[in-house]
Amino acid sequence: MTEMLIETTDFAGLVVATPAGRLDLASYPSLRDGLLKHAANEPLGLVVRLGPDFEVASTAMYAVFSTVWMKISPWPDIPLVLLAESETHRHELDQSGVSRFVPTCTDLAAAIQVSQGPPPRRFRRVGLPNSPTAPLLARSAVREACALWHLPGLADDAVLVVSELVENAVRHAHSKSSLRIELRRDGLSLAVRDDAPEPATLVPALPLVPGHRGMELIDKICAAWGSTPSTDGGKIVWAVLSVRGGE
Repeated sequence: MTEMLIETTDFAGLVVATPAGRLDLASYPSLRDGLLKHAANEPLGLVVRLGPDFEVASTAMYAVFSTVWMKISPWPDIPLVLLAESETHRHELDQSGVSRFVPTCTDLAAAIQVSQGPPPRRFRRVGLPNSPTAPLLARSAVREACALWHLPGLADDAVLVVSELVENAVRHAHSKSSLRIELRRDGLSLAVRDDAPEPATLVPALPLVPGHRGMELIDKICAAWGSTPSTDGGKIVWAVLSVRGGE
């Protein structure tokens, strides 16, 4: 796989990623996975700057940005904006059809404004120890958030999900972890970051083992879930529960 270099700049929580190189079939996975890793860090938004050092083998290659947009829509559901500085890039994006899905701007100020469009979402981040007490702390934080955000009907499912996510981190990653609880318009997302790079997989629940229901439980009660590599070499396992009768 050919590596696509991606330089990033942080603007008060908004990440501007500038890829450099030739986008073709060989470098497509590198650019896609690199952008997904930056999105997994949950910035306020992700602006992809297509500068003079970025070129494409064909307009079909621009589909990488539609792919990234679709993959991050369930989680972390952050704004993705393309900054096309040259007429050539803008023309090629129009030809590819990507602009119909991913907002495209001509200058950084406009891109930042577009990425800041959605209203702020409510979230909490909780650091968790590498300890059997971590699931208890996570469950307490989720119950408190559901009460504060008036989601009593979602609390029990959310507690079950976060228990599995954090217990897996303690059991398999053997590292400290962090929990992010976020309420969006359509769902409550729970994301646990740990230091183990191995992705979470769907494993059948273990009979007769209390509390170890496996990712099968998460797959059944969540609208979506997934495992995404983080830029620091670990991973983030996330799950989204639909808000029914809540806000």
